[in-house]
Amino acid sequence: MEENRKYEEVFAELEALVAGIEDPERDLSAIGADVRKAMDLIAWCRDYIRGSQEEIEKLMKEDTE
Repeated sequence: MEENRKYEEVFAELEALVAGIEDPERDLSAIGADVRKAMDLIAWCRDYIRGSQEEIEKLMKEDTE
């Protein structure tokens, strides 16, 4: 996945995938690929949040020194 993507873009893509997965008229054969893609997006979001949290903690530590 691209490193320079914005969190909001990835999250919007994830929301669209979830809506498609939950659609009762959705073709079942395509859901597996969407679930895998959603899992990748969730992992990206978690990594992004973790990295942001670490950066904030670092900045806060620098500020108190």
